[in-house]
Amino acid sequence: MHDAPICSRSWLRRLPALLVLPALLAACSDSGSGTSAAPYRDAGPYVAGVTTLDLGDRKVEVWYPVDPGDQGSAPRDAYYIRDWLPDYIDALLPADVNPPLVTDAYRDVPASKDGPFPLVLFAHGFAAFRDQSTFLTAHLASWGFVVAAPDYLERGLASALGQQPQVRYEDVQLSRATVDLLKGENARAASLLAGIVSAERVAIVGHSAGGGSAILFGGEPDVVTFVPMSAGARGAGRDLALPDKPSLWLTGAADGVVPIDGVEQTYDAALPPKRLVVLENAGHLAPSDLCAIGASGGGIVAIAIEAGLPVPEQLQRLGTDGCQPEALDPADGWPVVKHFVTAQLRWAFGIDPRPVGLSQDAAAGLPEAPFSYDEAR
Repeated sequence: MHDAPICSRSWLRRLPALLVLPALLAACSDSGSGTSAAPYRDAGPYVAGVTTLDLGDRKVEVWYPVDPGDQGSAPRDAYYIRDWLPDYIDALLPADVNPPLVTDAYRDVPASKDGPFPLVLFAHGFAAFRDQSTFLTAHLASWGFVVAAPDYLERGLASALGQQPQVRYEDVQLSRATVDLLKGENARAASLLAGIVSAERVAIVGHSAGGGSAILFGGEPDVVTFVPMSAGARGAGRDLALPDKPSLWLTGAADGVVPIDGVEQTYDAALPPKRLVVLENAGHLAPSDLCAIGASGGGIVAIAIEAGLPVPEQLQRLGTDGCQPEALDPADGWPVVKHFVTAQLRWAFGIDPRPVGLSQDAAAGLPEAPFSYDEAR
């Protein structure tokens, strides 16, 4: 048997009560391999597992905490962007063009028994897919969250390329169905996720159009916080009502798809407590894996352009914004995204009774990418 992480609940339960000193508890709430200024920038006390669930006509990817060592000799999981292409587009690409994105998670390995763990939904953007931000979803699992990302097929990559889903969900409807699916898996004795999902209170993180999903679902009674990334409150020609819930807004100052002015206007209209993190010189795809896919980056859009396939101008702009050589390398911005999203979730769920690392002071532990921070309580 391996030893549990020093800050896991199971490890703390082994100690005599008199030895669980306040200093130890404070250290556990501020743990991580980053500095004390940004304690959640690096992986947490767990390893990330990943599994795929079925939700009718679509899939849901789920990342979950695993005790270190229980991944055994399993390789790190990888995904292939061609898996989300319509058949007619896939047929046009050369057979050898299918670069993998290797993630920090391990497929179908045993879940930690330290749970139940809080449930976080992840909503992908337009012309994207459920795995688009594994740098973040696997990271959150390492910090003790179960993260569920459904395919929002109505705006997914295949849909953007002309293949519409047979069944259409509204955003809130699909998000709610995902929560219900995870509740069912938690209660099903034979499930890999049995007994590890706490879904009475949930949070939602979304990128781009998925930020709109986060805003929409953020008003649900069981949501403790919503986190829109690279997103404002306008979508599909309508203004979205802003929930009366704590929020974290994260965007890039050089976003050419959702300009920062619109994000700041939405943030100004949001109700406190609220926080805003702006990555300098970062583009629209900064909070995603997409610029890291392929030899030259930029994901399937760059791959398609290099292969000589016709790509609509709007999709070209959307699929490459933030991947340009002059933009902040998204990988340099990932520690900022990981730290602030993790810190916001831990505070909102009450894991950290007080905010930890939620201030401009976190910059001391995040030297790779300059950012500005604002908040209103």
